[in-house]
Amino acid sequence: MRHLRAAYGSWRCLAAVMGVSVDCIEGIANGRDNGSLATAQRAAKAAGVTVEQLLGGLAAAADRCPTCGARRGDP
Repeated sequence: MRHLRAAYGSWRCLAAVMGVSVDCIEGIANGRDNGSLATAQRAAKAAGVTVEQLLGGLAAAADRCPTCGARRGDP
């Protein structure tokens, strides 16, 4: 969500493009809400990718440290 926000300039603009509330978008970005399939579909459309590509990026990053990018379990 944060990458999409950067691309659209603000949470308000991204929310308008996706057709959801700003609270919905911020809740997902801040980890207060998991979102829904419909929200994922809207985010994918806003990003110009498929839902699989959008969620696949999350799965690929799950094995990496969010701070330094190192693979988990590597010495």
